Amino acid sequence: MSEWAITGPRHAGITVSDLDRSLEFYCDLLGLDLLWRRLYEEPEITRIVGVPEATGLEIAMLRLPGGDVDVELIQYHGCESPSGSSPPSHHGTGHFCVFVTGIDALYEELLARGVSFRSDGPVEMGAGPNKGGKSLYSLDPDGYIFEFHQRPPR
Repeated sequence: MSEWAITGPRHAGITVSDLDRSLEFYCDLLGLDLLWRRLYEEPEITRIVGVPEATGLEIAMLRLPGGDVDVELIQYHGCESPSGSSPPSHHGTGHFCVFVTGIDALYEELLARGVSFRSDGPVEMGAGPNKGGKSLYSLDPDGYIFEFHQRPPR
């Protein structure tokens, strides 16, 4: 028997170029709750992330509605921080998915507010365990994929 075990979710992390702009997207537009925000300048933080040239990491922890899963937004300071945005088919690319209701209305509202998407609207799945459900890939201000999924009708 192993001496270790995964005991539950903590958070998903997204590196951002402008924390204020990303908070407008995730909190003001999508409705996630800001739990806290802090600039970490302690030396151990750069050791944890393996970026010794960083002078600090500005972090905001957000809570998804209806659960205990958090989203951590991180803006690096004092170091080069090129975009990691790439198509979802590229190795190492990720996305984060949340359950929603009213996905068609959500799409129309976010589109009107300037959000970009990978498709021209919610796509209904025709087979598999999500048959009848709809999904939609949106892009946050830095191009990170944030997926919305509406469960199939019961």
